[in-house]
Amino acid sequence: MATSNYDSTSETTNLARIARIILGPCTDVLRAVLKKEMPPATLSQNLKTFLANLPRHKKPPISKTQQHIVYGGNFSHFDTTLLYFLLRNICSIPEHRLKWGNKPSPTDRSVSANIERIRLIRNDYYGHVASFSLPDPNFINQWNDLFVIVKELESNIGSSTDHQDAVTRLKSCSMDPKVDQNFIDKLLVVEKLQETVENLEQKIEVLENARVPFAIKNISEWKENEKVFLETHSFPSMLNKVRAQSYVTFVGVPGSGKTATARHIALKLQNKGYEILNIKDIKDIETYCDPYNPQVFVIDDVLGKFGLDNAAFSLLSRYEDTLVNPTMSKTKVLMTCRETVYKHETLAESFLCKEDNVVLLHGNELALNDQDKRDLMTKYQLDTNILSQEDLASSSHMFPLLCKLFSTRYSIYGPKFFILPIPCILNELNGMKTLYKLQYASLVLLMANQNKLSEEILESGNSTYNGNIISEKKCRFLKEFKVKTNTESFEFIDALSEMEGTYTKKCESEFTFIHDSMFEIVAYHFGHRCRKLMLQYMSSDYIANYIKVNTFDAHKMEGESKIMPKDDQQHKPEAETNVIDLSIKLTENTLLQMLGERLFKDVENKEIFNVFGNEALKVQSVLQAFMKVMRTKSYSELYSIFLENLKIHDYMSTTFNHG
Repeated sequence: MATSNYDSTSETTNLARIARIILGPCTDVLRAVLKKEMPPATLSQNLKTFLANLPRHKKPPISKTQQHIVYGGNFSHFDTTLLYFLLRNICSIPEHRLKWGNKPSPTDRSVSANIERIRLIRNDYYGHVASFSLPDPNFINQWNDLFVIVKELESNIGSSTDHQDAVTRLKSCSMDPKVDQNFIDKLLVVEKLQETVENLEQKIEVLENARVPFAIKNISEWKENEKVFLETHSFPSMLNKVRAQSYVTFVGVPGSGKTATARHIALKLQNKGYEILNIKDIKDIETYCDPYNPQVFVIDDVLGKFGLDNAAFSLLSRYEDTLVNPTMSKTKVLMTCRETVYKHETLAESFLCKEDNVVLLHGNELALNDQDKRDLMTKYQLDTNILSQEDLASSSHMFPLLCKLFSTRYSIYGPKFFILPIPCILNELNGMKTLYKLQYASLVLLMANQNKLSEEILESGNSTYNGNIISEKKCRFLKEFKVKTNTESFEFIDALSEMEGTYTKKCESEFTFIHDSMFEIVAYHFGHRCRKLMLQYMSSDYIANYIKVNTFDAHKMEGESKIMPKDDQQHKPEAETNVIDLSIKLTENTLLQMLGERLFKDVENKEIFNVFGNEALKVQSVLQAFMKVMRTKSYSELYSIFLENLKIHDYMSTTFNHG
């Protein structure tokens, strides 16, 4: 008969006996060893500690199902694989001479060596059985090995011989053919079932992680802006670089098209089956990566918006391998970076500056040529004749943004706007401050609340920075330009709505500036007149990068502070027609003291990089004010501020390794 090959014989019975020994006494003796080493309650806690201490990027060595089995505390549910993991990793059993995971020396009869032998014998049979039989000589040898292993392990536990007695009985006990087949089936099937379960768990985990927040997947604004995007003469080379590399950084000045280019390429990749994820933190790659499908991650200002964010750089450096060798080989990461940040000396030797992975928008080969500029003007329906050949050559690197702004409001400035745009915008703000106070106040409130404002935020009074409620900020800022503090919130929002497309844009229910550079211009326009408010309320990032000390004047002022006006609003800024640098200069001694106090406050808020990387702290009067506040603190307060939960080693590492 065709089925005769599968009939029960003495040799198939031999195989079944070995299977029963592995599944029975061998597994039971491992359970007994584990119980001796660690009780169930302690085991659960120790496993949690072990998993919590794994490296961030390392996959747990056991599945979630296995973890739940351990936490259940029923040792009878632990199979050989799980028992081996626990005995090796959670218990304190000394390694055998050739180390865990390796075949032990025949002369090594230690507990760990015998545990290792059971694992290896089990692996030889589970899922790897070449035939359904085991010849008598092979059976005798295998049985002898197993008996000695079980006997030695059991003798280490105590005086009982239950497990070795069971091995002895299984050598010659009566075996029903159906029982034979049952244990052989287990040898052949269980391993495959375990692999299937693990694969399913991995896929479920991927699906759970794929629940990406709407904000990360929402690219509706990108598609709207596509209408005016221009593929310049250098675009093909940029696209080829992205195709060839796993990560690319687009570098340029504000308004040069960094973000627009990265988004346009991402949309082209989407047409090839890529999923777009617009993330704000490099760690989101780990959270939302799909190992089975290609993705393109887009991150704006990856190293900081106003200046180099050392914490962001330190974090990005730790993710170098993730960027260079993504889990899914086709996945891309597109980043943008301001030119001033990219040129920081800290980045000189960084993997981020590799030529193959950088697109320098103002480089000789990639910079906009005259034809590109004319084509951009055409996209915005502008008259290409308003700029002469000379004007085109000397126009600002912000040309793409300037075309957008020129098309909405600034055409009255003519060619000058494309060459010196910042003075033109500052002049507009001068007029607005005088004639349209509500509109100006709305822009200042938007700036003061870190480029995010809505009626809900104004009404709630819960939007804070360093503990200052927005209602307090609102009153302080409005008083500066004599706008009633009881003005309804909707009036400010209506004013922002009126300026949509010229100064602002709306993202769902919140308004932001039309571009980051507009935020900086408004901050400068208001801030150089109201420097005390800027020192008190602006973000630590802004203080670190845009509040500067005029060192020469500062030294001079320290000897002449008595003759200086107390009202910092009497400070006369440089002529706005020549403004390019949007930093706010401090000279008066009272302001330098305020800066020192503010820097200490930032240290209290764990802004370690922004404070100790700030050149202003080298100015004597600033440092003295900083130290004066420091002396008022107790030892316990200073310990909490400077050491407790403060990753100062990250700062030191970044400073000395890259500085």
